[in-house]
Amino acid sequence: MRETSSLNGYDIAIVGGDARQKEIAHHCQLCGANVYLVGFDQLAMTEPGFTKLDCDEVPYEELDAIVFPVSGVGEEGAVRSSFSSKSVTLNRDRLIELPESCLLFSGIKTTWLESLQRKVIYLLDKDEIAIQNSIPTAEGVLWLLLQHTDHTIHGATMLVTGFGRVGMTVARTLKALGANVICGTASSSEKARIVEMGMKPLDLRNLGDRLPHCDAWINTIPSEKVFPQDVINSMSRNCLIIELASGPKAIDQQKADLLGFRYIDAPSLPGLIAPKTAGLILASSIIKRMNDREKNGHQEDDHDL
Repeated sequence: MRETSSLNGYDIAIVGGDARQKEIAHHCQLCGANVYLVGFDQLAMTEPGFTKLDCDEVPYEELDAIVFPVSGVGEEGAVRSSFSSKSVTLNRDRLIELPESCLLFSGIKTTWLESLQRKVIYLLDKDEIAIQNSIPTAEGVLWLLLQHTDHTIHGATMLVTGFGRVGMTVARTLKALGANVICGTASSSEKARIVEMGMKPLDLRNLGDRLPHCDAWINTIPSEKVFPQDVINSMSRNCLIIELASGPKAIDQQKADLLGFRYIDAPSLPGLIAPKTAGLILASSIIKRMNDREKNGHQEDDHDL
């Protein structure tokens, strides 16, 4: 964290989440903010600057920012919390008390957040964050492959569907270890880049030609419509499926169990593999956004961080 970053006098609520939220809270506190912790009752965090509260105890009218989990907020305001023995549920009516100047941060969009009629900064939509975040994601994929397969990555046939910020890093990492990497995409420019990087492009319409011969399938595309059921049925039962998409999934756990597939739902790998690094990436962006907003006289902007 830059020494020039300062949140002196700011009141920030950190609501739920995993170990990444803990890192965000830590860095905000180090920068001088008063940090209200919601859903952290199983952690000590007794240092000056931390105050543990329930949802209904938060002084919403005093807040300069709220940081929701990377996974966002679920239906009826439900918030995942790795450090609480109690359920955490936000009351939409209480959020009306927030000052106009209060910034709202989340990792991804959810229906509940989109219905708030307030601007929410979705951190994982930002290239600077998503690209950095793809590094612990790729390392997490390697960790899962080593744990759940009985063969080397070198020489194995790996299908990566989606060649965006995460898919590209995952594919490059697997190729560096000697895997035979096939990258599924519908984009002609992405196919050209895949060829340039020494990997094999595959049109998503032709998944059925290659999927039956893969040792692992890593999906990053948040859409169930892209993957027809007959194509999924053609896959080898020895193929390991790693689902990285947070939204709609190519296949869910229930369907995988029914079909007898080996399946790992892993949308939050950075929080599991490298929460300190992933949390610092998020914290740095949040603090920078708040500092920039102060410099700009509390005016909102839509520029990337």
